[in-house]
Amino acid sequence: MLLLLTILWPALAASLALGTAIGWHFGPPRDRLSTAIGLGLGFGAMALAGLAFSGLVPGRPGFWVESAALNLAAYLVGAGTGALARLARPSPPRASGLDRVGRSPDRLAPSPRPTASAERRLRGKASG
Repeated sequence: MLLLLTILWPALAASLALGTAIGWHFGPPRDRLSTAIGLGLGFGAMALAGLAFSGLVPGRPGFWVESAALNLAAYLVGAGTGALARLARPSPPRASGLDRVGRSPDRLAPSPRPTASAERRLRGKASG
C-alpha cells in the first residue's frame, strides 16, 4: 500500500483538492437527492475499499480498484472538509436597506410627511 501511495500521490492530491473545491462551492447537501448521491458515493467508496482489502481482484485490475478506492476516499474527504469550511466561514453581510456604508437609514427612507419648508414651498406655489 505504501508503494501505491508513493506512485499515486499526485492523483490523490488532485482528488483532495478537487473535492475541497467542490465541497466549498456547493456546501453541504440541502435536499434529498444530493444527500442520496453523497451517501451513494460513500457506500461506493466503502465497497471499493472492501474489494481492495479483500484481494479478490488480482493484477492490473486490482491496481485499478485500489487506486479508485484511494482516489474516491481522498475526494470525499476533501468534499467533506470543503463543505465544513463553508459552514464555518462567517456569512456575508445582508442587505439592510443601506446603499452606502456610513449613511443612516433615516436619510434613505422617504419621510412620511413633508417638512415645514416643503409645506411652505407647496403653499406658495398653490397660492401664486
